[in-house]
Amino acid sequence: MPCGAVRTLRIAAISVAVAIVVAACASGSGPAVSLGRARTGSIEWEPCGSLQCASLSVPLDYAHPLGRHITLALARRPASGRRTGVLLTNPGGPGGSGVEFLQSANQVFPAEIRDSFDIVSWDPRGVGGDAPVRCVDDLDGFYGVNLDPRTPAQVAEIVRLDQQFVAACKARSGDLLPFMSTAYGVRDMDAIRAALGETAISYVGFSYGTYLGARYADEFPAHVRAMVLDGAVDPALSSAATTEQQAQGFDQALDAFFNHCRVQGCGFAEGGDPQRAYDDLRAQITAEPQTAKVNGEMRTLRPGEFDLGVASALYEGQHGWDDLASALNGAARGSPAGLLAESDAYTGRTTGGSYSTETAALYATSCLDGPSPTTVAGVASLAAAATRAAPRFGASTAWLGLPCTFWPVPAQGHPEVIRAAGAPPIVVVGTTGDPATPYAWAQGLARELRAGHLLTAVGETHASYGRGDSCVNGTVDRYLLQLAVPPPAARCG
Repeated sequence: MPCGAVRTLRIAAISVAVAIVVAACASGSGPAVSLGRARTGSIEWEPCGSLQCASLSVPLDYAHPLGRHITLALARRPASGRRTGVLLTNPGGPGGSGVEFLQSANQVFPAEIRDSFDIVSWDPRGVGGDAPVRCVDDLDGFYGVNLDPRTPAQVAEIVRLDQQFVAACKARSGDLLPFMSTAYGVRDMDAIRAALGETAISYVGFSYGTYLGARYADEFPAHVRAMVLDGAVDPALSSAATTEQQAQGFDQALDAFFNHCRVQGCGFAEGGDPQRAYDDLRAQITAEPQTAKVNGEMRTLRPGEFDLGVASALYEGQHGWDDLASALNGAARGSPAGLLAESDAYTGRTTGGSYSTETAALYATSCLDGPSPTTVAGVASLAAAATRAAPRFGASTAWLGLPCTFWPVPAQGHPEVIRAAGAPPIVVVGTTGDPATPYAWAQGLARELRAGHLLTAVGETHASYGRGDSCVNGTVDRYLLQLAVPPPAARCG
């Protein structure tokens, strides 16, 4: 399921959306990339709407800095007051567009931060610029397939679609795939810093962006002024532990929704058992997918979109429960529009069936960053274990990682403890009911970092900074502005 990116409009996520945690949720590091002497371009900012935009030339392979270059798309919101420095930010994914994310900067970063920092983000390699990773243009089948297979034929259908997806990635972007790991993303971050002329940067990373930030602090500790990692990934966990724990996070978030419906009422299965009604509805969709015209387009709600639509709403915690209840009610009445809209937000699908490049970039990075099961039988075994731990999301969380089993470039990373020795204090924000990056991951990362400081946020959303919690926002803002580290056992909510 999703490892996540923070939502940009509803504070919207995944495209910032998808963040499907492929088997390892970007756990484990890639190889050390030889520094060489990277020949990078300069940055020339130009107006683009309410922001400034630019591009930066970086080596495709930092081990051969004079070879082929690619460009990264950048966006900047200049400080509107007395400038403290540069605040770099990444919304997650891997594969989330930082340029799109920055368009909603006013919704995420408060006035004091916008006054004091040039806020800068970028489209990571494979997402934008002149070298996006491309695989299959039409992902309707890929995302619609039932990822809770009960028969050999259902398994065979998942395998067919995933092999087709991977073959297209190799055919269309094979020259890029060896250079898509987080290790290269870390070097790109430092190339951006250098091109901006900054000795040290501040950084706020969400979800996968916490892994990217931790790796950066580990490799370039002297270039960090301040760092906030919200919705943290724990890179020390194995692929199996990551899969099971994330599936449990989504199951627990769904159970919280069911309990809300039983106790306070939500409009779904009123007067009945919402958990049983949910299970019955998913079984009906699996047996007979719903077809309807949505925005002038004939659409079909299949079990894959059902699961993704529910997960998308759960990113928002209590703020998404009304939308989830409405979408489930619609499907129960034979109207799939609500769940399809949630699923589309998650996968980056637009009307007409086109998709963003985020799915391709997500797998291109995640499959390199950590080891996955090497056989279909291994994925099936992981799915069975995850289902025992999380009956509703266990199977789909495991089977979403199957493309990495067929990936044409071997994984370069492994689970490891990141210390970031020599870095300044790093604030790790963990939300107690976060479905996509469980609270235990933030606890683990804060403990593993040599200078990690945990800020606990009581809530159910995926990540907490910029979502309206004045305690979280105030604590993070004081740290970014004044370098005031939260006290031990700091807790909000």
